[in-house]
Amino acid sequence: MSWRDKLRPASFRGVPFQVFDDKTPVGRRVVVHDYPRRDSSYPEDNGKQTREYRMTAFVIGRDCFDQRDRLLDALEQDGAGELIHPWLGTLRVQAGECDMTHTKAEGGMVRFTLVFHDAPDLKYPGGVANTGKQALGSADGLLDTALNRYRDAVELVNLAQVTVDGLMQQGGSIFDVLYRYASPFTVLFGSVRSFVETLVEMPGSIADRFASAFDTGWGVGVAPERYSEAISGALGKVGAISTLEEIAPPRGREAGKLFDATIDLVQDVLLVEVVRDVGELPAYSPAVLPAGAPALDVQITNPMAAIDVPVADDLRELAEVVSESMWQQGMTAPREHFQALTNSRLKVAQHLAKVAREGVGLVTIRPPQSVPALVLAHRRYGDATRADEIVMRNRVAHPGFVPAVRLELLSQ
Repeated sequence: MSWRDKLRPASFRGVPFQVFDDKTPVGRRVVVHDYPRRDSSYPEDNGKQTREYRMTAFVIGRDCFDQRDRLLDALEQDGAGELIHPWLGTLRVQAGECDMTHTKAEGGMVRFTLVFHDAPDLKYPGGVANTGKQALGSADGLLDTALNRYRDAVELVNLAQVTVDGLMQQGGSIFDVLYRYASPFTVLFGSVRSFVETLVEMPGSIADRFASAFDTGWGVGVAPERYSEAISGALGKVGAISTLEEIAPPRGREAGKLFDATIDLVQDVLLVEVVRDVGELPAYSPAVLPAGAPALDVQITNPMAAIDVPVADDLRELAEVVSESMWQQGMTAPREHFQALTNSRLKVAQHLAKVAREGVGLVTIRPPQSVPALVLAHRRYGDATRADEIVMRNRVAHPGFVPAVRLELLSQ
C-alpha cells in the first residue's frame, strides 16, 4: 500500500473539503536565556509545543458555494469538534482564526486557510472522600454504642453480691493491659485498687470517665510521628484484645457478669483507639527521589534525610487483623453495636487501602554470604543510614553480621 492509499479524506464536523498542504509545529517550547559576556546560553524547557494544525484547503465544483456554507457553519460552531486530518488521522480540535478567499480566475472553487488547535478533554478537580476523617467519625459512633452496651449490662448486675477482693485479681490484669497499651486511661483511676473499687461500687462511672477522656482528648495519647510506629502500636492494641480474653473469670455469677461487661468495654475502648490511630494515618504523597545516590564519603559528612513511607504489606496485614478482631467482637454484640463495628471495620479497611496504594512493597532476597547491615543497605539503596531499617524488620541479632537467609526489604 503506497502513501497515497493511506491518505484519509479530510473533513471537519463531518463536512468534507480538499487539502493542498498542511503545517504543524512540533518539538518543545524553549525559552533561551542569554547572559552578558558569556558565549553560552541556557535553554529553559517549558514543555511540549502546542499543536496548531494549519491547512491550505479548498472546496470545488458546481455546488462550491453550498459546500462553502456548510464548512463555514462547521468552523463557526462553538466548542471542539472532530477533524479528519489526511496525514494524522482523527483529532479533537477547536477551530481558530481562518481565512476564506474567492477569485474570478478560479471560478467554481473557494480557498480556505484553516487553523485548528488541539482540544483535549479538560480535567477538573474532583471530590475525593477523606477516608481518614470517615474512620475518625466512625470511632465516635463505635464508642457511643460500646458505652451504651456496658451501661445496659451493669444495670443487670446485683452489685450487693460482688466484692472488691473477689475482683482484685481480674481487675489487676485488666488494669495492666490498659497500662501497657492505653496508659493515659490508667490516670483516670490512679491504681488497681481504685479501679476495682470504682468498678464494684459505681460501675457506671467507669463508662463516664472513658467518655469524658475521649470527649476532651485528654486520655488520647500523642499520635506517632512515623508510619511504622503507628502500625506497630495499632497491632499491639489488637493483640491486647486477645490477651483480655485469656483472663480467667472470677467466682460467682454476679461477679462474672460484671467482669464480662468490663472486659467487653475495655476491648471496645482499645478498638476505638485502633480506629482513631488508623484514621490519623496521613495519605502518603510520593516524594521525588534523587536521580542517584551520593558517594559514601559525602553521606558520612552530610547524611541523607530519611523519608517516612508506608509499607503496603504492613498496612494490609493491619487491615486483616483489625477486621478479624472486629468481626469476633461483633459475634456477641447487640444489633446497634454490631452495626457500629461493621461501619468502623469498613471505614478502616477503606482508609488503609488508600494509604497502601501509595506505599512501597516488600521484596525477598537472600544474600550470598553474611554481610554487615551497613554494606547491605548501601548496596541495595545507596544509603548506608538505612541499615537500622534492615536490622529491625528482619530482627537481626547483630547489625555487623546479617545472615545469609531469607530477608524482607523495602522494594525501593
